[in-house]
Amino acid sequence: MLERLLEIGKQVLAERDVDSVLSRALDGLIELCGAERGMIVLEGERGEVLFEEARNLGRQDIERPEFEVSRTILDKVRSEGKPYWSPNVLDDPSVGSKQSVLRLRILSVICLPIRRGTPRAGSRDGDDRLGLIYLDNRRARGVFSEETARFVATFADFISLAAANALERRRLSAGIEELARKLRAEHRFDEILGHDRLLLAALERVAQVADSDVSVLIEGESGTGKELIARALHFESRRRDRPFVALNCGALPETLLDAELFGHVRGAFTGAVADRAGWFERAQGGTIFLDEAGEMPLSLQVKLLRVLEAHEFARVGSSAATKTDARVIAATNRDLRQLVGEGRFREDLLYRLAVIEIEVPPLRDRPGDVLLLARKFLDRFNDKHGRDRRLAPRTERLLQAYAYPGNIRELQNAIERAVLIARGPEIGPEDLPEPMRNASLPRPDDPPSSFRAAKQRLIEGFEREWIEQALGTARGNISEAARASGLDYKNFYSKMAKYGIEPGGFKGGPG
Repeated sequence: MLERLLEIGKQVLAERDVDSVLSRALDGLIELCGAERGMIVLEGERGEVLFEEARNLGRQDIERPEFEVSRTILDKVRSEGKPYWSPNVLDDPSVGSKQSVLRLRILSVICLPIRRGTPRAGSRDGDDRLGLIYLDNRRARGVFSEETARFVATFADFISLAAANALERRRLSAGIEELARKLRAEHRFDEILGHDRLLLAALERVAQVADSDVSVLIEGESGTGKELIARALHFESRRRDRPFVALNCGALPETLLDAELFGHVRGAFTGAVADRAGWFERAQGGTIFLDEAGEMPLSLQVKLLRVLEAHEFARVGSSAATKTDARVIAATNRDLRQLVGEGRFREDLLYRLAVIEIEVPPLRDRPGDVLLLARKFLDRFNDKHGRDRRLAPRTERLLQAYAYPGNIRELQNAIERAVLIARGPEIGPEDLPEPMRNASLPRPDDPPSSFRAAKQRLIEGFEREWIEQALGTARGNISEAARASGLDYKNFYSKMAKYGIEPGGFKGGPG
């Protein structure tokens, strides 16, 4: 039994979705303790009972589980917060005569709470309860020994940990999706659109650290949207109502950059005819974004280090210290660690800036997001220029095959150009910039360039085929197709948009 328990434990831990965690765990419990039926019941936000999993010994789902369980026993465990075990339920005077027990002819039962983890300090009983495990047998008395009950209690702790982790991933994933939706809706951060795991990892980090005051270093190639990530960090923080100030450290000479950052006093240099506040003062209480921080001269790096350590600076030409409460977010398209090795960037400043690091992936590593972005830009520029263009199928394939050295900015510019110069309603390959027109289209039998590319191709092929088959079976009804696929409507619809699948072509049903 121990070996089988370890095997089941590994399978449960391998699952990331909470439904799969609970399903695996319940099947394992029923198998190991000889139960006829088992259920995992979770508690909703308002304390309601939610039957998440209900299975029998043959691993078949139990229909209408709410009518196949003793509510008396469930309520007893919920109210008392203690496990209940009985090898002979009918002999127990507290529950044996209850209607639900007699109606269902329950002979042996184990029911115990599962919790989110270690109870919070000061929490009331039940505050940390995740739900209940319920196992019963209607064929024989004495099926569940005391040893079996102890085993189930131990396994319940394991289920609690696995389910709590899966629920936290679900919550965080939903939070990331909501964050991306809100950023696009409220701030027109269209370029944050995408489903690629690398982009979602960056957004996950944004969600985790946005409302803190720590410094953040955003790394990525030019055109990947580093400033968008910086703005997302600002607008999702408590500083959102204060200024967001962006400064390109590579666009100004050293003397001017010094004055722009920290301000100057009258007479500090030729042309300084009056005192002037710098960007750190103007960003007071808000966020200052230092783009291309790797281009900052060493002399200014020393001053910036003092700002990060002591939260104060002096204007050019003055020795008076000025306090600042601006959060610093920096970005670079260069390898700062390599610059440290070359003596061109201070190591202590790097550590101060990179308390949190967020890497923004290049567009070539997000092949599944290219058409999502292209269609978003197409809608935007159609509206802006009063056009009604659409992408030809070959044009879409070329856009997906291109490597994008200029990243999202290059794709955006290419789409706007094509909207303006296309001669008809359809944007053809001839309307794309020459490098994109000359992109090599992969043939179906071409070997993928990497493991990641091969995996991506298989996943996309499977998803496209599944969505089309589901829509065909549902005769174009998206809600029905999503339900049959086990996906929520929004997720199913986003996959349709990703692959350019229209429901109209499936109205006639499967061929």
